[in-house]
Parts: sequence; C-alpha cells; structure tokens
Amino acid sequence: MIDFELTSKDQEIIRLAHEQAEIARRYGDYYDKHEDELPPDQFPEAEGRPNPIVLAEETGDGSSGPRILHSLVMHEIYGGGLALHRARWGLGNTVLQTVATPDQFEKWKNHTIAIAITEPGAGSDPADIRTTATFDRETGEWILNGEKIFISQAQSADAAMVFSRFIAPDGSRGMTTFLVEKGTAGFTVGPQLKKLGIRSHDTCNLLFEDCRIPEFNHIKGDFKSTMSVFNDSRPMVGAMALGVARAALDFTRQKLAERGIEIDYRGGMRSRCAIADRFLRLEAAYEAALLTVMRSKWLEQRDVAPKVEASIAKAAGGKAARRITQGCIELLGPEALSEDHRLERCFRDGRIFDIYEGAGEIQRLIIARAILDYTARELR
Repeated sequence: MIDFELTSKDQEIIRLAHEQAEIARRYGDYYDKHEDELPPDQFPEAEGRPNPIVLAEETGDGSSGPRILHSLVMHEIYGGGLALHRARWGLGNTVLQTVATPDQFEKWKNHTIAIAITEPGAGSDPADIRTTATFDRETGEWILNGEKIFISQAQSADAAMVFSRFIAPDGSRGMTTFLVEKGTAGFTVGPQLKKLGIRSHDTCNLLFEDCRIPEFNHIKGDFKSTMSVFNDSRPMVGAMALGVARAALDFTRQKLAERGIEIDYRGGMRSRCAIADRFLRLEAAYEAALLTVMRSKWLEQRDVAPKVEASIAKAAGGKAARRITQGCIELLGPEALSEDHRLERCFRDGRIFDIYEGAGEIQRLIIARAILDYTARELR
C-alpha cells in the first residue's frame, strides 16, 4: 500500500518551505525583469533560517521518505519562483557520485557541477550530439570541441559535466563524460539567456574550443549511466511545475472570492456556477499530476529505477502546469494578463517547465516505447 501521509516533522519542513517561498516571491518578480543579473548565493532573509531543501534531504525517518519530501519542498519553493538559498548540487554531481572513481569523487565532491548535454541541432536527443573529444597521445590530454545550450547553473556552478562523443587512443568511439572546471583554457560561459519564463534561473550556453582536459577529468559516464540521472530530476521538475500551477490556482481562488465567487466542495455540479466547476476541474488535474510525481519518488525510494514513471511524472506535471495556468487566465479574463499580477508570470513559467528537462513530447515517446515495446529507431 502506498501511504503519502506526512509526519509532523515533514509538515514543519514543508511549512518552512512555503514561508520562504512567500518571502522569495518579490525577488522572483525582480529577477523576472532583470534576468541579466544572477541571484546571490543567499538572500538577506535566509540569514539564520534553515534551508528546507537540506532539511528534506537529511530527513530519513519521516513517513513520506526523503525523496518524496524533497519533491514536496521544491513544489512549495517554486510556487514563489526561486529559493532563498542557492542550490549547491547539480545534475553533474549525480553523475560524479554514480560513476566517478573514489579519487575523482573526493576531489570534486564539494563542487557544484552543472550537466551539459543539449546542443544546437540536437535539442532533446542526446544521440545526435556533435561535441567531440579527441585524445592527444603526446600530452596525454583530451581535446574538447563543441557547444552546449540552455545549460542550468552554467554561471553559478564550479564545473560542468560535459557529455561528448570521443575517439579513444585505440581508435574506438562512443559517448562519455568529462568534468571541465571553470577557468580551463578554451572553456567559455556565455551570458544569461533571454527566456520566456523561469528568468531567475541561471541558464547560459557553453563553448569549448580546443579545450584541453587532463585524463584524470575523464569521468567515463556512458550513455545509460549519464541519462539515468534524469530518473531523479524529471519528477522533481514536474513537482516544480506543479508548484507554479498551485500558485496560479491560489491566486485565481483569491480573485474569484473578491468577485463573490466561492468554491464549494460539498455541492454537486448542479449547485455551483460554471466558473467554480471549471476551477475544480483544474484543481483535480493538479492533484492527479502531483500523485504521479509522488508515486515516481516512492518507487525511487524502494530502489526501483522509475524511468517510465519519471517520464510520466514530468510529462503530467508540465502539461498540467501549462493547462492550469492558461485555464486560470481564461477564468479571470484580461486582468490576468497584466504584469502587475502573479498569474502572468505563472503562465510563462509553466510553459517553460513543460519543455525543461526534456520536452513533454520526448517524455511521451519514452512512455510509448515502454508500452508498445518499440525501439528508438521505430519511433523516429
């Protein structure tokens, strides 16, 4: 039996996350309009406050479990747009933890490591990447050339875990990962990208031009081990998307109440107006999508690799966020399109989350392959 009931300790951590999200909301509004600026490591209000993300990760005795609790905390935080504390862990850290040697892990375990996969022309299909790494026999170094785009934590991270094609000294070819530290010659981080939504997120392009990397920095993550990190992150992004959707629903409920429209959960369809009925349908879509996220994390806690469930959670969360934020705008009318109101930003952020961490269409292909037992080539 799956039980998502929260302990009092879980509820307190989620309450702290919600409280900090309310504080962070005004910073989210600021960085939405000043996306060239990078948020600080910690906002003034975070001084003396516990980091709910760290608390969730360290909690092992709660009834929900740390992975579910972490997702619920991220859900609360992204209702405000950004966290008061900058994350010190990137997806590249997960690759390091999974496949690095003990010496490699010891050297970089305290670094924040972004993951660099997406490329121009390849989009969400890592099989089409063109970044190359060639081994130089004379120096014992790898020479990296290529470009990565839409990289999260690109500017704030200490290093990037770069997924690349390689040509080994023996002539063999394949895909692998390299850890490239900031300051390495030939490694350039571009400016903050102009985006439709999630403008407070650190997102840049990376360029590698004859970038020489020591053999020690060859982490040797293959295609399967590298892509497996998304089993953890995709449901998390679904939770973040639904945090945006929840903020939109709360704002819409408040505005409807100001107009004298109360949401009645007790009466049937015949006893409520069409606006209230439509709001309840949007809220039901939110609840259903959130359950897919929690189930994926529940499986992960039971040491089940939830590849398909992670894609379902990401696809459901992104689609629900897009549908709910648009539906809330339709309920409130032209007023909701004003930049003076929260809903306009929720709509833009929700649209990005449907693409972020693998577009919804890609997730549905992964799901279809699992259900229909098709190969990747058959679904191209």
